Amino acid sequence: MQINGVSIFTNDGEFIERGYVRVENGEIVKVSAGDCKYDGENLYFEGRLLMPSLVNAHTHIYSTFSRGLRVSPFNPSSFTKLLEDLWWRLDRALTHEDLELSAYVAAIESLKGGVTTLFDHNSSPNAIEGSLEKIASSVNNVGLRYCGAYEVSDRDGLERRDRGIRENLDFSKANTSYKKGIFGFHASFTLSKETLSLASKEIAGRLPIHVHVAEGPEDQEHTFSLYDQRILERFHRAGLMIQNSLYAHCIHTTASERALIKDTKGYIVVNCQSNINNGVGFPEWKKFNDEGTNLLMGNDGYGFNLCHDARFMILCPHYVHRDPAASYSGDLTRSLLGSNYDLATSAFGVNLGTIREGSSADFIILNYRSPTEITAENFMDHFFFGICDNISVSDAFVAGERILAEGRPARIDEDVIYKEARRLFKAFEKRF
Repeated sequence: MQINGVSIFTNDGEFIERGYVRVENGEIVKVSAGDCKYDGENLYFEGRLLMPSLVNAHTHIYSTFSRGLRVSPFNPSSFTKLLEDLWWRLDRALTHEDLELSAYVAAIESLKGGVTTLFDHNSSPNAIEGSLEKIASSVNNVGLRYCGAYEVSDRDGLERRDRGIRENLDFSKANTSYKKGIFGFHASFTLSKETLSLASKEIAGRLPIHVHVAEGPEDQEHTFSLYDQRILERFHRAGLMIQNSLYAHCIHTTASERALIKDTKGYIVVNCQSNINNGVGFPEWKKFNDEGTNLLMGNDGYGFNLCHDARFMILCPHYVHRDPAASYSGDLTRSLLGSNYDLATSAFGVNLGTIREGSSADFIILNYRSPTEITAENFMDHFFFGICDNISVSDAFVAGERILAEGRPARIDEDVIYKEARRLFKAFEKRF
């Protein structure tokens, strides 16, 4: 297969104004400027832009049914109260069927936003066993890559905690180029000493973790008052901090804690839009960068258009520091268009993030008509101010398969999916 007539952002320092990309056996085998005759299948996207598809490093697919959900009364006085009044009620109401349809919707909407790889964190206390496989199957059926973890917590009792541990262990046996499992925790303030000890015996030094860290100040306050340790010190002493582990948020952390992430080759995942919505603070991601910590970008399940989160990430430091030079579009090259790909490449065992020979053919085709010249030097400005403003993905490919064709998922009928999701939501709303 050969993609013809496109401009190409290679994500390694080059921008090709007009060229072609040749794919064989799911891998890019040639990238070049100009036109070239190809004897196999030819696809023509005249005047459109081709770039690597995106990776969402932290999301909650189970949040899909929160959209339009009426919560009354709703006046949370703290972040913990917000969790109790909304999210912990929502996750207890979910069934396997709800998760299946939620995952289809999340995959479709992610795909239309240019995302073809998802790192998901699930919670469904009344539908634990097989939940990750159910979600993964839906995401994979749309054609996306999926890495999942189940949110182990003490908050729903020890029996559900133990089932959550087993769910992570069972799904962690999945290890393909489309499906991967790691070990999930909710947050330190819902995890007892016994729970961390049990998990440590099962996975320490063997399986990366995916955990919420200091999203709200209560997490640190609770942990320090009970254990005389800060959150990441606690996980480190339990032997749970290993390479490729994901630490979401980290808003209320210290430099010494974050050094533990750096030293163990883990990643901080910032979710700026969600943090602002929840009123928990803003992650000082520029400081994280300066400290040398690997930085990822996710969206915490706040919708599935990652471009919105890119804009929040770059613009909010301008407000927080009252400085329009506090951050700029080029900062995304270290996270969204940098470390996010490093993580996904390691997790799935394929080369992701560049349009080059030897990379997996995971890329998107964009309708982007620019009124000004695009170059390698100014592409990130075009991405931030133009593409992210109203992203328009016409087509998407994963391992060379066209899974979005002219704006429609190629493998499934999205109209059927949304109709079924609406039907399920009515029953879900009654349980909520």
